Amino acid sequence: GSGHQAAGASSGYQTGTATVTRQSLTSQTEEDATLGDAGTWSVAVPASSSSSSSSSAAAGSGTFTWLPQAGQVIRQGQQIYGVSGSPVVLLYGPVPAYRDLSVGVTGADVTELNRDLVHLGYVTRAALGPESGWDYYSAETAYAVGQLQTRLGVTVTGTLPLGQAAFLPGPALVTGLGTTTSLGGQAAAGMVVLTATSVTPVVTIDLDPSLQSEVKDGDQVSITLPDGSTTPGVVSQVGRVATTPSSGSSDSGSSSQSGSSSNSSASSAATITVLVSLTHPKAAGKLNQ
Repeated sequence: GSGHQAAGASSGYQTGTATVTRQSLTSQTEEDATLGDAGTWSVAVPASSSSSSSSSAAAGSGTFTWLPQAGQVIRQGQQIYGVSGSPVVLLYGPVPAYRDLSVGVTGADVTELNRDLVHLGYVTRAALGPESGWDYYSAETAYAVGQLQTRLGVTVTGTLPLGQAAFLPGPALVTGLGTTTSLGGQAAAGMVVLTATSVTPVVTIDLDPSLQSEVKDGDQVSITLPDGSTTPGVVSQVGRVATTPSSGSSDSGSSSQSGSSSNSSASSAATITVLVSLTHPKAAGKLNQ
């Protein structure tokens, strides 16, 4: 025993200490993915509600006097189409226009209107009060709507009649007009005026359901674009229901993400949809699908 200790002490090897970091083990998997738009929409002429007192143009019996061109990007506060000489303004929000809005009305459509009026600079947050009360069409809302109407060049009423605004989730890239839509043609209630897509790129992954527990919102991913370059992204949505694809789609990108190292090879099997948002959306350039 003592001889071994002496030999170890005089062996001449240098020793040192190192800090050991405890962390979770991670692995990576590469999945095929498709780069596309975050959403596709159709904009329709609103059908007049029973309580609507709006103009004939808003009620869907006017004439198209201005239409955007395919490829044009329409943003909040800009005209998205025109009926009988009056512009229809694009505003942002998930709830489509379905009624006249005026002082005293409450609802989710009023909330998105108030939010838009703040973003466009027609009213301040302080003037509207706590956001919990933004679902109410107040006198401040009416004044701000009047400011918007002044800029649009329409009659200032302080009320927002059905048909004067179209609500979409965000900026709209016009992809085409409706099959029966034409300049000088009739704007009939319910007809599709135009189709559009979001301008925000999103990466869609059809993930093997066995990997669902390995992926969660906020996970960092690395996206490899068709030209071989990579750009960072974040998992924004993980589907909860597995679906079977009705038809195959061509893949033009791949995504590496934290998760299990197994990889599914059965393309016809049920999958869950995982969405990834690009940290730098402009990295996608003009790529689509």
